[in-house]
Amino acid sequence: MVSHSELRKLFYSADAVCFDVDSTVIKEEGIAELAKVCGVEDAVSEMTRRAMGGAVPFKAALTERLALIRPSREQMQRLIAEHLPHLTPGIRELVNPATP
Repeated sequence: MVSHSELRKLFYSADAVCFDVDSTVIKEEGIAELAKVCGVEDAVSEMTRRAMGGAVPFKAALTERLALIRPSREQMQRLIAEHLPHLTPGIRELVNPATP
């Protein structure tokens, strides 16, 4: 098992690090929040459920969900203004190199 300090060294020495932001870096699922704002939460939730169950490939499900949502600029601005994301506990410390 890799120790916490070894993992941090590896993390900070990497040339690049990639995160899945939704439900990893932030607590929210952005596409679900956008679907709520656009009034298509149930349809998008059903498509997400089907994709998570393996019935629909990820790319196809994402394409279909975005086609259902079709947000306007105003809806995007409302989402940003009214639904600020919340960082997952510990993420700030993980990405801050000043934190030992």
